[in-house]
Amino acid sequence: MNRRFEPIDLSRVRTFPLSERPGKVSLAGFATPPQAGVSFGGFLRGLPEILVGAEFRSFVRDLSAVVRAEKTVVAGLGGHVIKCGLAPVLIDLMRRGWVSALCMNGATAIHDVEIAMCGSTSEDVSAGLEDGSFGMARETGTFINGAVRDAPEGYGATLGRKIVEADLPYREQSVLATAYELGLTATVHVALGADIVHQHPSADGGDIGRASFEDFRIFCAVVASLQGGAYLNIGSAVFLPEVFLKALTVARNLGHGVTHFVTANFDMIQHYRPRVNVVERPTLGGGRGYTFTGHHELLIPLLAQSLHEALEDRAAAAERKVVSLDEALAIRERMRSIGATVVFTNGCFDLLHQGHVTCLQKARSLGDALILGLNSDDSVGRIKGAGRPILPLEDRARVLAGLEAVDYICVFAEDTPRNLIQALLPDVLVKGGDYGVDEVVGREEVEAAGGRVTTVAFVKGRSTTDIVQRVRRTEGEG
Repeated sequence: MNRRFEPIDLSRVRTFPLSERPGKVSLAGFATPPQAGVSFGGFLRGLPEILVGAEFRSFVRDLSAVVRAEKTVVAGLGGHVIKCGLAPVLIDLMRRGWVSALCMNGATAIHDVEIAMCGSTSEDVSAGLEDGSFGMARETGTFINGAVRDAPEGYGATLGRKIVEADLPYREQSVLATAYELGLTATVHVALGADIVHQHPSADGGDIGRASFEDFRIFCAVVASLQGGAYLNIGSAVFLPEVFLKALTVARNLGHGVTHFVTANFDMIQHYRPRVNVVERPTLGGGRGYTFTGHHELLIPLLAQSLHEALEDRAAAAERKVVSLDEALAIRERMRSIGATVVFTNGCFDLLHQGHVTCLQKARSLGDALILGLNSDDSVGRIKGAGRPILPLEDRARVLAGLEAVDYICVFAEDTPRNLIQALLPDVLVKGGDYGVDEVVGREEVEAAGGRVTTVAFVKGRSTTDIVQRVRRTEGEG
């Protein structure tokens, strides 16, 4: 039917005052502009209370409540989570008791074993596929298939035990080995033919299936304990969401009241199965599901740091800033490997005052991390004379560790920090403005290594000596 449509007349359309319309977004939810030196908690509070900003804060609150209540927290891991270097973050969460159990697919276990073996993993699939060498690393197949051949505890526990018993060189970076040592459950769920070790002559389908099925039964028991707990699916688009749904079905079928818990899916792309099988369906009767989209190497450290902000004892965290020389060297090497700029300064810092704090803040602004060399008590006594230090090393270190500007503190016993500077070779060496650059101890060593030496101005009228003299005069007058 042919019909001519005339433009509609809008003159009688009703409008309403903007003040009467509820707003979904308001200024109260706007972000706070970032600024240098803000704490991580300040960063979180500065996120907009809109969309994922609000969702992330809500999830952190929910997950923190689960941890405080000592309920089960399960992390389901896809292979990419290990490949992108997150094992240390996961291990820290496990050691703190913030993750109760792990489940993973076969690829995750393979990457974890290879990390424990040689400190590296992953290969060029295209090149290996060209000549048939893809996935054919002998040691990987021999170790995993050999372990699974005798796996009375299940696939995951057996691999963890074997890594520990073999004392593999990098076992401390293995989530499977850590789980075994901590007595935490770690299950491995495989699909026959999906993993590179299934290509090897050492593979036996019966052994693999038996070990993985034992882990499924164990995982069902883990899921049966999830009431009031949390399940996090990290980087598995298909396999683990399916395994989780089946395990939840078994738990509920057997009468376990798993009806109210928190779930979350972290992935670079949101897929159907994790959205439906992890986030939506399991929480229909209670609890809440979340989805977060982004790179694991950013999102998971963000989550872990948020948990630290919510759960960790700040006093204990500050005390961990005081490190040994070996620890400082490891930190320096780590900073060098990621291209971070390390700043070094030193001093006695007896009776901390505004001048000290300002100097440290200015020094920290010159790089990505500030390592502070702190004189021992004997060293201060030799430099400053009788009656010093006024505050002992423990007190001085603890007060300095409470400053945001100070990342690490390393104590030295010599009169000067030359040996410490020679060992660390910082990118930037800083001293207070009462020194000329040519007078700074360690200048030659730092400049020879390509670093730079600079000074920062002192705050006039602020010095420990002045404070001590004023106190003594006051005591004399009293």
